[in-house]
Amino acid sequence: MEAEAACRLWGRSTELRLRYTTFLGDGDSNTYLAIQQLNQYGFPVKKDECINHVSKRLGTRLRKLKKEMTTTVTTKT
Repeated sequence: MEAEAACRLWGRSTELRLRYTTFLGDGDSNTYLAIQQLNQYGFPVKKDECINHVSKRLGTRLRKLKKEMTTTVTTKT
């Protein structure tokens, strides 16, 4: 659904005499791939990521890695 909406917006841009050069994404690669396949301008579109979405994904992966790397040590008392 998101990819279809983005393609509609990019498709209408030529009617309004606009050209998008940068795609600001939230990490959804399907939408960016659909825009690339549309290729209505004849030049590649640059992809930028929203920093909030990137930091959220990075934080999640770091917490998961920390959990996997932590080992429980048992000592005799």
